[in-house]
Amino acid sequence: MQVKFKPILNKVNKKVNLEKVKQYSDKTMGFVAVISAKMREYMDFAASKLVKIGMPANVVSILGFFIGLLAINFISMQMYVWGLVLILVNRLFDGLDGAIARKTKITDYGVFLDAVLDYVFYAGVIFAFALANPSQNAVAAAFLLFAFMSSAAALLAYGVVAHKSNQNYELLNNSPFYLGGVAQGFETLLALVLMCILPWWFMQIAIIFGVLGFVKALTIVVAAYYNFVIASKKSGISDINE
Repeated sequence: MQVKFKPILNKVNKKVNLEKVKQYSDKTMGFVAVISAKMREYMDFAASKLVKIGMPANVVSILGFFIGLLAINFISMQMYVWGLVLILVNRLFDGLDGAIARKTKITDYGVFLDAVLDYVFYAGVIFAFALANPSQNAVAAAFLLFAFMSSAAALLAYGVVAHKSNQNYELLNNSPFYLGGVAQGFETLLALVLMCILPWWFMQIAIIFGVLGFVKALTIVVAAYYNFVIASKKSGISDINE
């Protein structure tokens, strides 16, 4: 049986006004941009005060990390509001340590520490939801951790090889095969917030975000092949394993 797609698309367009959807999307993104700009202003102001009293960025990173770990305790006891508050505080500290580092000095160890603590924190929150309702959440949490591990390993491995071959992350972001906006920091935070607000939908949110994590891992692998093999040969640079 032949399916005619044009009539179907016309019906969809009648029910869903795509122009209005785009307008609402643009307004939402504009609102998020304004809020982000305001937050950066407040972060810079707070960072300036902390720099004056000699507060190191790494200390802020560690404090924020331990505050974030407390969310595991509250979420596991199904006290999701308190868990959400601690998650947001952790993210504020994460932004604050970066602002302090930019005003003082960005160090390799600081970048390393920030990345490690973020990954451990995210994994800990997912684990907390499994503890909160093992019979319902455990499998979905394991799936999300599987996806999270896959994308994290791909990204970190890319960073190691890029450093060894004197390349950088800009090549990854500029690759035609890398979907940089998938499962990034903002999307991860949004998923955690939704999990705390709608804990009974944890399974659905975990599956959706887990799929996005696998998509990100796949695009990094393909982008790495393009950058380290195809692009390198085009530029006359041999693969590091050759």
